[in-house]
Amino acid sequence: MRQRFHLIGLLIFAAMLLPAVSQAQSGSVEKRESGRTTTTSVTPVRQGVLMRNGKMMEIQGKGYAPLTKARTFPNGSTLQPNGTLTVTGGEVLQLNEGDRMDLQGNLTRSPVVVQRSSTVTGDTTGIGKQLLQAQQMNERLKLLQEKQRVLQLKSELLQQTVQSKPDAASLKKLDADISAVQKQIAAQE
Repeated sequence: MRQRFHLIGLLIFAAMLLPAVSQAQSGSVEKRESGRTTTTSVTPVRQGVLMRNGKMMEIQGKGYAPLTKARTFPNGSTLQPNGTLTVTGGEVLQLNEGDRMDLQGNLTRSPVVVQRSSTVTGDTTGIGKQLLQAQQMNERLKLLQEKQRVLQLKSELLQQTVQSKPDAASLKKLDADISAVQKQIAAQE
């Protein structure tokens, strides 16, 4: 009878604990780009064509109109509505966000600043632990790569010493480097 009571109590406790465990793993990180794309140039473009929000746009006064057909400029360059530019020499370029062309066909590349945001929702304690573990694994990977590099150097030196007389000072230095990397790896564990 007493065992049944303990068993029933344990089952009720487990049923109450289950939602808490599932909530602890419900954290998420969402990254997105939002806002307007702004160029860093200080001179506003008053004439020509520019790539804006992924589309080629003709500048008309104070507004913009989409480029609907290929346009040939006086310098011989041809611009397609998808942003592909064929210059006079036959070279093909793809325009990026903020790139613009004046009425003569001269291309001006423009750096772009895009507003980005990250949103963290839910219980993030598990995410923090996972990020910490990932950072530790990344550090360990770097140390192991360094150890591999030093061992490769030692192997090359040993191959050279087989062909010529040994260089004990170089071998001792490489052994010391390997020992230092192994100590760093052991300290992380």
